[in-house]
Amino acid sequence: MQRINDPSLPPRIVAVYFGEGAASEGDFHAALNIAATRSCPVVFICRNNGYAISTPTLDQYRGDGIASRGIGYGIDTIRVDGNDVWAVREATKKARQMALQDGGKPILIEAMSYRVSHHSTSDDSFAYRARVEVEDWKRRDNPISRLRKYMEAKEIWDEAKDKEAREGIKRDVLKAFSQAEREKKPPIRAMFEDVYEELTPELRAQMQELRDYLERYPDEYDLGEYEGGKNSLDS
Repeated sequence: MQRINDPSLPPRIVAVYFGEGAASEGDFHAALNIAATRSCPVVFICRNNGYAISTPTLDQYRGDGIASRGIGYGIDTIRVDGNDVWAVREATKKARQMALQDGGKPILIEAMSYRVSHHSTSDDSFAYRARVEVEDWKRRDNPISRLRKYMEAKEIWDEAKDKEAREGIKRDVLKAFSQAEREKKPPIRAMFEDVYEELTPELRAQMQELRDYLERYPDEYDLGEYEGGKNSLDS
């Protein structure tokens, strides 16, 4: 849309990331159909890692993965080894080129991978899959270890560089944590914004109700942690 108003802008696409579990939702099918019929330059990137939280692909579908769904909607589709960094890079570059052809069109990428970590910090994945399964994938087909082996074979990486990188990254992360912890949290008002351009009467009423509550119980909350304190709730 921007290029219609300003043709001098470089061509752009939109990249959308999701898992194979999300592809079982109705929104996925609606998005693909609309993108196809409207010729939208969107690259849909599905990370098929074998599990939708605790649901394995065997319980999600019987068809040929997610790639076949793109074809069903008339969308050019690429399936790639999601654990191969270079293959994913090449597939993504190709998908972008294809998405900009013929005035714009959607492309679907299905990156076949495996989720070695838990779904989230509240998830214990060993409750629904064997630990030996995870360890086997870590050992034989992990994108990081595969990339490392490639770089070592090209003599551009070794144990010394790996140790130096890990130590440096750890220092940077700890420094960033320390800096972030000293910063104030966003204004309390932020929880009411970023949805409507102007606050609705209902949101304004809720915001005033929260301010009244905070004034009633001033010792229960450390409002100094937030930018502007309770004053950020002023209309």
